[in-house]
Amino acid sequence: MEFEPHHLHLILAQIAIFVVLWVVLKRFWFDPVAALLSERTRRSEGALEEARAVQSEAEALRQQHARALDEARAEAHREVQEILRAADVEHRRILSEAHDDAERALMEARGRIAAEVSAARESLRNEVGAIARQVAEAVMGRGV
Repeated sequence: MEFEPHHLHLILAQIAIFVVLWVVLKRFWFDPVAALLSERTRRSEGALEEARAVQSEAEALRQQHARALDEARAEAHREVQEILRAADVEHRRILSEAHDDAERALMEARGRIAAEVSAARESLRNEVGAIARQVAEAVMGRGV
């Protein structure tokens, strides 16, 4: 196959058509599509970055919430322990007062009983002479 000059015109015409088509397609198709893809990529990356930021913020809030819950639990535990200690102190105080009151009541009762026994003995001593006379009179049949 030999090279003919009219083939050169065809080749040059095809090159010119290709360049014109390339310029037209580049301007009206390739550049807009590339810009659209670039914009879509930029938006996607922005959305992904925003999603990461929201996820990071959510994690920070979760950790803050967990710390607040831990602090609340610890505070509640301290308060319960303080209430239990106060209740134990109050319980011991009440038991001590009840013991002291019981001791006092027992001492008072013993004192009253001792006084009553002493009074009863004194009364019996005073009455022994009279009872003895009455028994002697009843046995002897006459006044003594």
